[in-house]
Amino acid sequence: MDEDETETRDLIRSELNSEQRSVDARFTIDPRLVNFRLIETLLGPKGMGFIDRQLEALPPLPDWQHAVRLGHIYTRTLLAWCELNEVPTLRTVLNEGVGRIFCSVETVMPCPEIYDEERVTSLIRLDGFEDREVALEYSTELVTSSTTKMELANGDEEAAIALFDRREGERLIFRPLVIGGPWLESQDEVFPDEMAMWWSHHFFENFIEDIDEFTAVNDTPPVTDFSVMSQIREKAFKQCLAEILGDRVQADWGGETSDHYSAHVHLRGRRLTAAFLLKGPAHFAPMGLNHLGKNNDQIYRLAQEPAQLLVVQHCNDILPAVRSTLRAFAVQPGYPRRYCLIDGRDSLRLLMAYDKLDKALAISGK
Repeated sequence: MDEDETETRDLIRSELNSEQRSVDARFTIDPRLVNFRLIETLLGPKGMGFIDRQLEALPPLPDWQHAVRLGHIYTRTLLAWCELNEVPTLRTVLNEGVGRIFCSVETVMPCPEIYDEERVTSLIRLDGFEDREVALEYSTELVTSSTTKMELANGDEEAAIALFDRREGERLIFRPLVIGGPWLESQDEVFPDEMAMWWSHHFFENFIEDIDEFTAVNDTPPVTDFSVMSQIREKAFKQCLAEILGDRVQADWGGETSDHYSAHVHLRGRRLTAAFLLKGPAHFAPMGLNHLGKNNDQIYRLAQEPAQLLVVQHCNDILPAVRSTLRAFAVQPGYPRRYCLIDGRDSLRLLMAYDKLDKALAISGK
């Protein structure tokens, strides 16, 4: 999985340009398991009214096409319900210890018995939650796609909306309302649908060169030796970051959910709010999940910010598990947020591009 994460990140950065990566795309689910009865129970008469009106507008269709449309209508309406009710990701549910429903993209572990059993359980991989176990329990007859059946048998990343059913010991068991492929759509001419469909939920990662306020890094060559970052304290980087963004430095306090919050960040000219988690050289080593508190609580707190862009910065390398965890909190079907990781190399490039390196070193030496 770590090699796949690194390869995908490198492809996004090399195969797509900043303009393409910054397109305002739509993130949804291609439904391949839909529990119609459970969705109707959840939505109730008012929600079903929206579905009924969409069904009435359907033209006469062959049975197979009608079934596909039906699945999409139920899924689209359920996603709208999730956004309206601010349904959280699975990791948010686990961190808060409350909530009966989640909507997120998760890594589902192999379940080969899906080909032989009428009812199966698929475990969800939860990096950083070693003390938790979460499973999806479902009837195999609900899986209408042979592709999805193969993915569930072998293990893969799936978009899911699921309702809590019960607890068995340390295992939390959810019943899926929808399972399907993470699906990206774009109407932008620089990133049309035929290109968007290949990138899925990985698309929402941005890099420092994509942020309008950081574009001077394009004139600064990549660095290989970033050892000087071991001398730059977190407060120094924060001061320089605020100056680059034209922000005031925010004082630290015990209840903060991020280290810096800005309303002065733009992607492709589009203004976004951004929340930053900054990590200095107290441990000048690659950042793993063990640097982010129990159950990734620092990323969880970052994700609670009302920000459209979540940024994790570190003075050294950032390991793939951190990237996948940040994405799991940020990129939600129906309501995707942008995320960005600024490692030691990019941190140094940013300081050099805006002539802030000497200042950062001076502040750190005080």
